[in-house]
Amino acid sequence: MSSRLSALSYLAWRALAAQPAKRLAQRGSGLDRFLGSYASEGLAPATLEDHAAAEAASACISCGLCAAACELAGAAPSIRDLGLHAAFRLHAKSAGAVAWAREALAACAGCTGCEPLCPTGVPISRLVRHYLARAVDRADAGGGGPRPP
Repeated sequence: MSSRLSALSYLAWRALAAQPAKRLAQRGSGLDRFLGSYASEGLAPATLEDHAAAEAASACISCGLCAAACELAGAAPSIRDLGLHAAFRLHAKSAGAVAWAREALAACAGCTGCEPLCPTGVPISRLVRHYLARAVDRADAGGGGPRPP
């Protein structure tokens, strides 16, 4: 019983004293603190659009039907090397990783040939356009990487 009482006392002290004191000592907005901690790693805060894209991309089962039928893959090696299933997971990547995918995303953004082949109905062209816009935004914000074509 003593260890339980100790644990509860510690949690109460943290909730009533330590955390409020820590909040009073914080400077800047939440965004400022986030950027101060993570911008050097190329991470950017997720937007509501990022969450919606991640939700739509989560339906991808990596069946490969889109990649097998991609007419651009032969013409643009970067698209073949990236693969659409990898593009759908870009929301979890740093700005640097997304920036290197811009060439492939830019080439892929205008095509809708693979979308009707998706057995789970992933809105591939909408997602590719979203990730391309995000990659360009991150590059404009200093994320580095190559410029889009």
